Amino acid sequence: MKQKKRGRRLITFKGEEGKRPRQILAAVGVLLVVLILASALRVEPSLMSSAEVATVHDNGVLRVGVRTDMPGMAFEGDGLEVALAQLLAERILSYDEAWTGERDAAELVPVTSMSVASKLNDGSIDVAIAMMPRNASSAYSYSSAYYVDTCRFVTRAGEGGREIKNMKIGWLQSASTSGLYVPSACFNARLNAYLEEHPDDGLITTYKYNEETISYAYASYDELFGALLSGEVDAIVLSDLYLDKYEGEYEFDRSETVLGAFSYAVASSSSAPALASLADVLLSELRADGTLDALYQKYGLNTD
Repeated sequence: MKQKKRGRRLITFKGEEGKRPRQILAAVGVLLVVLILASALRVEPSLMSSAEVATVHDNGVLRVGVRTDMPGMAFEGDGLEVALAQLLAERILSYDEAWTGERDAAELVPVTSMSVASKLNDGSIDVAIAMMPRNASSAYSYSSAYYVDTCRFVTRAGEGGREIKNMKIGWLQSASTSGLYVPSACFNARLNAYLEEHPDDGLITTYKYNEETISYAYASYDELFGALLSGEVDAIVLSDLYLDKYEGEYEFDRSETVLGAFSYAVASSSSAPALASLADVLLSELRADGTLDALYQKYGLNTD
C-alpha cells in the first residue's frame, strides 16, 4: 500500500521550530528601519535648504492649522494631529541655529473643515494637519497618510444588522466648491460611487415636492442625526471618526456595510511642497520606529 506523500510543512513562527523564522523576520524589520532612516538622511538636508523652510526659520515658528473639535485628533490642545504638528515643527526648527528650544516650535492656528483651505491659500498657515483628505486637490502638496478613516452607513440603534436596501439615505451637504478637500465632500463622493455600484438596491437620496426634486441632504451634523432619529431617513453616511465624536450624544448603530475609506495627510500649498515632503519623511520614521502606532494607542484611535 502506497503511503501518501506529505506536503511541505508551512513555515511556523511558534515554538522552537519557529525560532529561526522569527530571527529572520526581526532582522528584516531592522533592515527596513535602517533603509528608511538612511533614505531620510539623504533627502532631508536638501528639503531643509528650501525657500519655504527658510521662511519658517525667519518667522521662528511653524504655523500649523489644526482643528479643535475632533477628540482623538485635535481637541482642547491634544490629539494625534496636535502631536504631529509639534513633532514636525521641532524637526524643522531644529535645523535653525537661532532656535534654542526654549520657545514652542509650533504655532497652532485653529481651523475648521471649511476654513483650512483658505488659510493655506492666503498664507495664514504654513501647513495643515486638519483631516485634509490626501490628494483631494491639486492646489496642495500632501504627505503620505497619517490616518485612514472608514466611511460607512449608520442606522438607528438596534438596526445595525439591517440590510442596506430600499432605504432613504441622508447625507451631509458640503459647502466645498474647490475640490474634495473637506471630509463631507468625501462622504458624498463615496455615497455617489456606492449608488453607481448598487443600482438595484433601492437606495433613495431625493424626493419630489411640488414638482421640485429635493435631496436628503442636511446642513449640519445635528440636522443629519435628527433626520435619522425621527425616521425622516433610514440611514445616514458618516465616517468612524465623526461617529466617535458623536457617540454618547446620539443613539445609533454602525452598519457593517462600508462605502470605502480615505486617508488624511499633512498638506501645504503646492507652491511650498518641501513642507509636505518633510512631513512625509517624518511620518516614514514614525511608522518605522513604532511611534505612530504608539500615538494611535495613546489617543484611542482605531487602526483596524
